[in-house]
Amino acid sequence: MNRQDPLSLLDLATQSLLSDEDSAVRALEELPVGLFPVLSTAAFDGGHIKTVTAMVQAKSKLKVLDFTHDFEHSNWEECSETSPAPFVITHTLEETEQPTISSREQCQWDREPVEIHADLFLGGLFGFFHLSGFPSYILQRVEKSHGCLRLHCRTLVINQVPFRSLVEILGVLELEAIREVRLHHRSGFCFESDLIQFFAQLGQMSNLGNLIMSDIPWDFPADTFSLLSPLGHLQKLHLIFGYLSGQLSKMLGGLKKPLETLVMNGCRLTENDITYLAQSIHATRLKELVLCSNNLSQMVPGPLEVLLGEVSGTLEHLNLRSCRLKEAQLQALLPALCRCSRLRSLVFYDNVISTSGIMNVLQHLAKLKNLKRVQYPVPAECVVYLDEYRWENLNRVELARVHTKLQEMLRALQRTDMELTNSTSMV
Repeated sequence: MNRQDPLSLLDLATQSLLSDEDSAVRALEELPVGLFPVLSTAAFDGGHIKTVTAMVQAKSKLKVLDFTHDFEHSNWEECSETSPAPFVITHTLEETEQPTISSREQCQWDREPVEIHADLFLGGLFGFFHLSGFPSYILQRVEKSHGCLRLHCRTLVINQVPFRSLVEILGVLELEAIREVRLHHRSGFCFESDLIQFFAQLGQMSNLGNLIMSDIPWDFPADTFSLLSPLGHLQKLHLIFGYLSGQLSKMLGGLKKPLETLVMNGCRLTENDITYLAQSIHATRLKELVLCSNNLSQMVPGPLEVLLGEVSGTLEHLNLRSCRLKEAQLQALLPALCRCSRLRSLVFYDNVISTSGIMNVLQHLAKLKNLKRVQYPVPAECVVYLDEYRWENLNRVELARVHTKLQEMLRALQRTDMELTNSTSMV
């Protein structure tokens, strides 16, 4: 039988106060600043909206309300508008602190505005969008506050929301506070004027460090990326299942600061795209490069070798999954790969390669002392390949034998610290 820890006197006092919300609201003016975090957390967790609202209005006591949810390790596609978020006051305004003058409209109550920190998930369906629940409450309170409330959003997750609605919502947010934007937009129709305005707002997110865009429409105008040129802190760019064929120079050419992470998943990259990337400012700074689900079979020998040579001084993670690479092409890439002295992980599964070909790759890369994780393809001898991506009739006994053989080879090369997995390990 599980036993819960007994409530502290402070917890009991908080519960007693919240049992009568009218009394709780009246007590706010006399409540010591140090008790605001405990009371606000209990009020939000218990659904005491009247008390929460009154605490927001008690601006002489508050400077920052923090609703942020840790999206770092969560599956954002499964988030919900009404998911509970932790509610903590991270900072209180002491009498000795000086208010910060803002360029926005002066708060009509002549007090320093309260900052509300909240990670937002905005979800639509089939091109329709209706804001409800927690995001709706926060946005409405900020919009009606006449500058007394400032909404700081660290992570903004957007799932199939029309660009016109996004433009309106971004008009309420403090754009310079946004650190990460995850945009999933499957709808094939949008007004170009709305799209341009949205990207102009993205360009104003001066502290944006991570931008993820998935399911970009096939007619997405790459020229709009030029509006992101002011971004001076962008380090990670994820382009997933977009249609970028031949347009990479337009999408990256406006960025003045080199990227550290570049993910291009299923983007139908061309030789010109890879050639541009090898010659761009990003090549000598990239730490993570993901090129999975692109047909790179025609780029070896040629642009892909050159690109790997350019990134060899900084690259730590490389993903070549499902790139239609054959054994001879991987063999040709080995000299460039062996120069990637900082490489820590390599993914090259879902390419048709024999056991001997995999052994050859590992034997060469064993010299890279920082390489700790390798995900290799199911050897051609262990399955019947239907095409470059699909296979059937997996021989698990033979696959286990091959895996043991690979581990024995690494042991002989004194690389027992290298972790080996194949695509069946992730099913």
